Order: sequence, then C-alpha cells, then structure tokens
Amino acid sequence: MRTSQPDRAIGALAVALALTALVACGKKETPMDAPPSPPPVAAPAEAPAAIPAPNAPATTTLGEKVDDTVITTKVKTALLADEAVKGTDISVTTVGGEVQLAGVVDNKMQADRAVELAKAVQGVQRVQDGMTVKK
Repeated sequence: MRTSQPDRAIGALAVALALTALVACGKKETPMDAPPSPPPVAAPAEAPAAIPAPNAPATTTLGEKVDDTVITTKVKTALLADEAVKGTDISVTTVGGEVQLAGVVDNKMQADRAVELAKAVQGVQRVQDGMTVKK
C-alpha cells in the first residue's frame, strides 16, 4: 500500500499536535492578566513590637467597623419607626461611635427629634446634626 504526499502531511501534523498537547499538559497554567507572584520572603526570627507614632492617626479595627454598622442600622431603624420624623429623608453615617445625620427635614422639630432618637441608641458617643430645614 502506497501513501500519498497529502496523507503523510496530515499524519505529521497530527503527530505534531499530539506532542504539543502532551507538552502543554505538563505546564502550570497561569492567567494572562495576573502579575507574576513575588518570591516567598522568610519571616524575621523575632519581629519587633510595633510602637505607634506620637501623632499617628488611630486605626479602625474590624470590631469597631461592625459596631459602627450596627449603630447606623439601629439609628436608621429608630428614625423610620418614628412617625414625626421622615427617616427616609435622613442619611446616617457612623464613625467611631459618632453619628452624623444629614438630609432635608420639614421643620426644626423633626431635626431635633432625629438627634434625640440617635442619642438614645446604645453605643452612640456623639451626634452631629448636618440636616437642613426646608424653607
């Protein structure tokens, strides 16, 4: 049996593709966009204790962030539950237990009531009134 020239070319191509596939299987695949990972660095034998700088800003812990979120939720819930205050028109932000109220209210009584409700929430250290009264 005699093979033709095109049959040999197809066979050679098939063998080349099979070899390429086998070689590629042994390589670790990495994403194209990912930067190369840095070499591992050995940790020092004993790390020195961190000493805060005299005027360094305070860092926020995960617990404080969770507490602030809980406070914000409780204040917003209190504002929404009170019929005298339009809680949907007031935004609430809490940082370090300090509540900041912002938004537009119909009158001074609503703003005062919102501050009163916020101060009543457990964990609130201080309330900043950033609300404006409609004219």
